[in-house]
Amino acid sequence: MQTVEHIIKTEKMLFQMAKELVEKPANPERKADVKITDEQLITGITDRSQKAQAPKPVQPTGKYTDVESAIQDFKAQREEILAYLETVSVEELRNHIGDTPVGAADAYQSFLFIAGHTARHTLQIEEVKENAGFPKN
Repeated sequence: MQTVEHIIKTEKMLFQMAKELVEKPANPERKADVKITDEQLITGITDRSQKAQAPKPVQPTGKYTDVESAIQDFKAQREEILAYLETVSVEELRNHIGDTPVGAADAYQSFLFIAGHTARHTLQIEEVKENAGFPKN
């Protein structure tokens, strides 16, 4: 549940950042500044060989005590993101470039990062479940 709480908090933060990027004036003249490909971004974020400590604002605090409420909040957050993506074209997302810790990225890549982050932690959950000490019931 801690991992799901972290995913929810992170998706909320990243979604807000991506929306703010799209709300700024389009700057397609910066497309050449984007050096990372979509594939490289996805591969990088899902690479579990590099561990990272989450920033304090997105660290779990023990909010969830049952799986159902955690999953319900995850689904609600994801539905909000998907509904937003229905309102904006890929071209629009590609025409909004911002700066990230790993260099310039467009808004489309910001949404790929959200999905990749969740995929990364899904892999983490699978690793935990494969541990011999994980309860099988």
